[in-house]
Amino acid sequence: MWLKTAIRKATRAAATIKIKRANLERITVTTTVLVVAVVLIMASCQRKPVMAHARFMHLPAQGWQQSCPLTFTPEYDDSAATYNLILAIRHNNSYRYRNLSLAVDIIAVDSVVDRRMVNMQLADEYGNWVGGGFGTLYQDTVLLCGVIDPSEARAVVVWQAMRECDTLAGITDIGLIVKPI
Repeated sequence: MWLKTAIRKATRAAATIKIKRANLERITVTTTVLVVAVVLIMASCQRKPVMAHARFMHLPAQGWQQSCPLTFTPEYDDSAATYNLILAIRHNNSYRYRNLSLAVDIIAVDSVVDRRMVNMQLADEYGNWVGGGFGTLYQDTVLLCGVIDPSEARAVVVWQAMRECDTLAGITDIGLIVKPI
């Protein structure tokens, strides 16, 4: 008799332990799912990184004429961020000069034009190209505008301003890079 009672108690205890273990596993699974859900929700609420934008315009092989400006419209990801405007020049070995003179008009939303004269040194005093590149194509950059608010620049117009010639050969591309600070 006492053996039957002991077996019944042991069976009840084992059943109670199984129930408690099953409840504990449910609680653990529920807690894990809840934690993962909170982490995913928090990750989706984070600010997206602000990206740099670049746009290049290819110039004709016969040359870039002074009367043909290039117009860029800067792209901004976040209107609350500030940006740098960077001008990029790509040229090849047929470029005949050491420097490049440009007139850059930064046109604001209120149509005010801020003209900047940019003189880029593309080669050193020995004729070696100073920009990066490989083969016959080189690129150099210059900071046009530091800490610009997206509401300040609506368009950027780049003019070739070399006094020596009306049509400038050897410049292959002009680009505008909008980089977040």
